Amino acid sequence: GKRKERLFQFLFEMLQTPSMRSCIWWVQSSTGTFQFSSQNKEHLAQLWGRRKGNRKTMTYQKMARALRNYSRTGEIQKVKRKLTYRFDEKTLKGLQGL
Repeated sequence: GKRKERLFQFLFEMLQTPSMRSCIWWVQSSTGTFQFSSQNKEHLAQLWGRRKGNRKTMTYQKMARALRNYSRTGEIQKVKRKLTYRFDEKTLKGLQGL
């Protein structure tokens, strides 16, 4: 079967999409650091929920929980700044190689 798309793959795709710049942007793309917009983070979360085919509306809180889970597996780390995260180097290289 088709592998489920992972949140970090979706976020990387959104970071490559100019029309999504009001929701998410690179702080420093060379280090894989990105930030969510405090105004538009809910919109991004809803898009992710739709992409996953969720029946319930995805909220930023639920999406942020998934991001925190990634910090355990090491794919994405929380950065000390508000709404800011960083892709793990290996994850970033894998995403750029797609």
